[in-house]
Amino acid sequence: MIKTKEDLRNCLEQDRIANHKPVLKGVKARIVDMLFPDLNFNYVRCLRKLEYCINNGGGYRKFYYIKQLSRLRQLTGIELPPNVAGPGLHLSHGKVVISSKARIGSNCKILSDVTIGGQGRYDRPGAPKIGNRVFIGSGAKIIGDITIADDVVIGANAVVTKSILEPGITVAGNPAVKVSNTNSYHFLNKN
Repeated sequence: MIKTKEDLRNCLEQDRIANHKPVLKGVKARIVDMLFPDLNFNYVRCLRKLEYCINNGGGYRKFYYIKQLSRLRQLTGIELPPNVAGPGLHLSHGKVVISSKARIGSNCKILSDVTIGGQGRYDRPGAPKIGNRVFIGSGAKIIGDITIADDVVIGANAVVTKSILEPGITVAGNPAVKVSNTNSYHFLNKN
């Protein structure tokens, strides 16, 4: 949770590093943003500022960021509520839907067409709790009151409905099963 301005600065810095953005300030930053807009990164940046406003009362700025987030939501297709994802979030493409009850750890990378949420049934409340440094491939569905361990790679179009408690493995398929245990996430980050 972003409670102080220092928390906000740290979170924005980790998000910038996760999204491989250069350090630019002032006029240069505005020019680069106008010429080469990254709507997904702008969405995450706006989300962090909204989280800070919500956690601190907010005032009129909260409504400004809600309006900006709504506009970016329409452009990107990202549905990510405040106070769900940890710092260092990288949304590679749009069309991501995440439940407000889900929890995502730090330094996670989520590709396009991913759904993370509950089962939509009243008798089974809850949503996924995803660990740190988790890579989620395109089209993956993570559904139910489950836990995903740290350093897990979830393959493209995988359907995860059971907890993955072993860290550093790769799962894929429908239903998702373990396909590798070679600390795959760290292998992905070396390239």
